[in-house]
Amino acid sequence: MEQKYEWKPPDFDEKGFLEKDIRGTKALFISSLLGLVLGVVAYLTTGFTPYLGIVIIFGGALLLRFIYPYFKLSSIETRTLAGNYVLLIFLALGVWIILLNPPFSDQIPPQVMQQKTFYVHNGEVLLYSSTPITAGDLTNITVNVRDNGQIASVQIEVHLSSASPGAFVDMQSTSTYGFYEHKDTYTTSGQYLFTIQVTDGAGHLTSYHGTFLVAP
Repeated sequence: MEQKYEWKPPDFDEKGFLEKDIRGTKALFISSLLGLVLGVVAYLTTGFTPYLGIVIIFGGALLLRFIYPYFKLSSIETRTLAGNYVLLIFLALGVWIILLNPPFSDQIPPQVMQQKTFYVHNGEVLLYSSTPITAGDLTNITVNVRDNGQIASVQIEVHLSSASPGAFVDMQSTSTYGFYEHKDTYTTSGQYLFTIQVTDGAGHLTSYHGTFLVAP
């Protein structure tokens, strides 16, 4: 007579399951809290060197296995521990990046993305390259600037290479976002030097230098 096999599921250890779930939740909470703290600490040390923040974040992640026992957390699975490492690192980096940008702060100076010089000769708008600008032609120095916050001012100073620098004047904002221009005519032949200074709302300053040649 053929014997029938009857499968019986093992007894469910409800207490053990709940204890494991609680340990995992507490470990996740501690990792998240530590990630937030390390992100703030990394931000506070940015003024010294950004590398110090990276060391703090990764060093803090490695300390997790030594921090858990203080909260009576033991027997954390390797997979869970590795996941908490990753969570802490990315959370701390995210907090750090958020704090480095407006509205919290502005640590990045403005950037000059592009600069071009145009001039009007016989009614035609031309891009300056190597051909000298004819004396008396209307010259337009245009710049494209960007910042992660707000641009406070864009100024320019233009002078002959044989003369001393003069005063900076404001460049005019155009209808295109981030583009500023300075229009003037130059009647004296020679090489001209110009400096553009871009200042953002946090006071960071970026300078750009250029030249153009004016011929009779």
